[in-house]
Amino acid sequence: MAKHSVRFERGDGYWVPDRDSVGFTGTTDFGLVEFLITSEALAELLDPDLAGIDRETAIEAFIDFEADIHRIAQREFVKRLGGEPPILLTVSDVAA
Repeated sequence: MAKHSVRFERGDGYWVPDRDSVGFTGTTDFGLVEFLITSEALAELLDPDLAGIDRETAIEAFIDFEADIHRIAQREFVKRLGGEPPILLTVSDVAA
């Protein structure tokens, strides 16, 4: 089985207030890569009809959908060829 270019540990999500996002970290052969997923993207995962969610709900959504978020982050990391950290995951990324 091929090794993933970025790997994740469960349970490392944290709130980033100035970005209204949940941050998490991936590990590559070259070191750590920071990711952010917006609260709007987390709301989309919960219910596409939600206009937005608060900090507590965002953290809960991250925990509930963490495996899916890690798959999306893996896909976006490869698609963007790494890119400048932090790699931002938005509504368009989770709806894809």
